[in-house]
Amino acid sequence: MWKKFNIKIQLVIFMTLIVVAVEVTTLFFILKIQKEENRNNAITQAKDITQSLNNDFLKYILNPNADILSDITFRLSAFKNINGILLFDSEHNPIFKYAHSLDLEKNKDSILKNDIIFTNEHLFIKNNIEAQGYSFGYQFMDIDLSSFKEKEKNITLTLLAIFPFALFFGFLISVFLSKNFTNPFIRLLDAMKNSDPTNNKIIKVETTANNEIKELFDGFNNQMDEIYKSSLKLQHQATHDQLTNIYNRFYIENKLQDALKNKTAKGYCLFYIDLDQFKLINDSAGYQAGDELLKMISSTYNNNLPEACTFARVDGDGFMVFYENRSKEEGIKILEKILEEFRDFRFIWANETYSISASVALIHFNAFEYTLKELLKAINTTLYTAKEKGRNKSHIYDLSDNLTKRFKTELETATLIKEALKGGPSRFELFAQDIVQLQKQSDKFSYEILIRMWDKDGNFISPGDFLPAAERYQLMAEIDMYVLWTYLETVTKDLNHIQNLHSAHINLAGSTLNNPDFQECLKKAINTFDFPWEKLELEVTESSAIGNFNMANEFIKWLKEQKIGLALDDFGTGMASFEYLKSLPFDVIKVDGSFVKDMHKDPVDKAVIKYIQEIAQLKGQETVAEYVETKEDVEELTKIGITYGQGFYLGKPRPLTTWLS
Repeated sequence: MWKKFNIKIQLVIFMTLIVVAVEVTTLFFILKIQKEENRNNAITQAKDITQSLNNDFLKYILNPNADILSDITFRLSAFKNINGILLFDSEHNPIFKYAHSLDLEKNKDSILKNDIIFTNEHLFIKNNIEAQGYSFGYQFMDIDLSSFKEKEKNITLTLLAIFPFALFFGFLISVFLSKNFTNPFIRLLDAMKNSDPTNNKIIKVETTANNEIKELFDGFNNQMDEIYKSSLKLQHQATHDQLTNIYNRFYIENKLQDALKNKTAKGYCLFYIDLDQFKLINDSAGYQAGDELLKMISSTYNNNLPEACTFARVDGDGFMVFYENRSKEEGIKILEKILEEFRDFRFIWANETYSISASVALIHFNAFEYTLKELLKAINTTLYTAKEKGRNKSHIYDLSDNLTKRFKTELETATLIKEALKGGPSRFELFAQDIVQLQKQSDKFSYEILIRMWDKDGNFISPGDFLPAAERYQLMAEIDMYVLWTYLETVTKDLNHIQNLHSAHINLAGSTLNNPDFQECLKKAINTFDFPWEKLELEVTESSAIGNFNMANEFIKWLKEQKIGLALDDFGTGMASFEYLKSLPFDVIKVDGSFVKDMHKDPVDKAVIKYIQEIAQLKGQETVAEYVETKEDVEELTKIGITYGQGFYLGKPRPLTTWLS
């Protein structure tokens, strides 16, 4: 409840309570002091009376007679607050009573013991009757305290009468103090509530004071200024690219989001510019050169594009241009201008001149036609279509365009692949196809691991559809890691299966060999699974091997140390096949199925198979013939000396789980 009050009310209540506390405390101490003073006065008065009558009491004790008694009684009558007196001789015998002595008699023992006793209305006191150092007796005196009580009462009433005035005066002071001392804080609070430094709406607070209030106000004003400056800086950083100082993806996507909600007469144009082979500049001239190129391109286009355009860098070498309230035809003119700029663009670095080109995508859209996600997906699809055409090419988005449809499908497939890699709702399943020995009989089996895919509705997606999408969106290494790990996780649970296994072939994309994540995955697998690694064969195609093996020398050497085999897939289709066959470190050569399919009709294909077999035999390599479809194929390949056969005649792919015990 207390926390709900504002400071001003709290201060008034607090000050009022202080005044009340001071008044009550003052009243308490005054009454206490007054009471103590009254008691002392009563004791003094009793002693004075005793002192003045001491000689008379002494005479009466020594010589009791009526005259002395009459004189004592007369003198005592002058003291109105004496209720009674008892006089005792040295033998403790009562020899004189005055007025009301009943209370004295009742409290005789207590008075003897304590000498002085205070009750609410009485003072009982014992005084000795002495002369020249000798005690001749004593007397009890009962003093009426009514007059002292009346005095206390009057003082209390006086203080209580003053109390409301003091309380009111204290209240006025508290109101005055609260108003004067809280006013600066209230002004400061109002300024804080009504200031918006991020939009430069700042209410300054001023004061004539030269104390802590001035320091507080100055601190607030300075802080608001700093917040405004920092906000400007943060807003600029949030909406601008750090390297080129043009707008960034966050800013342009917000612009697009607004555009999709606001209809214009002509609609909007969105361009996506992606530099061709920018990586070559970074690799050949260095990243500093690449950064300077991006700055130069940003500066050039920012100055040359129409003012109504928003120009932004959205990724490493990608830029977007957003043109508001422009028709598709006007957008095409800008597109041509962008391409023309790149045709004439030259970049000079370290005395080297580089010709720069770019792929450009254009999409014209209207408000409410897309969501932001759909729009970005469409412009990305259009960009991939432009890049497919070659360097310095463009493409305009058209929903009925076959290329656009293809890339849109690939983009959707890439999304399904990512789902499957994460465990659903789309899913992968491992299959295996027999690799059969042709030269001898064996109880052991070999196979090639294949991957199949289904979407969330259980529809089959062929490898011919999802593998190109995986290649385009650089997902092959993740798929290869998934296949390797899932295969090992599955078969190592079946010891009987591993004992009867001769070899397992797993396909790899060419880029996977150089992928550090895959290399780390395989090393982790060796430490995780109990598998006979000499039975594992990693397959790469001839074209990918030529481009990647030289860069993977250290990893290949490590594979050999682990006794993991390497197989060259689809051999015979490359331009420099036999030259590489002599130099590359393969254990198995897989003859491309195109030669096997036509070897009965084309003597050249048959001769190629024989030549591959002879070279492999000289190098101690085994061979596998693909696409074995007939009994005649088996007989002819066996006659040539091919080690293994693989094809539908020898065994169709089936789920890996069916191979297990």
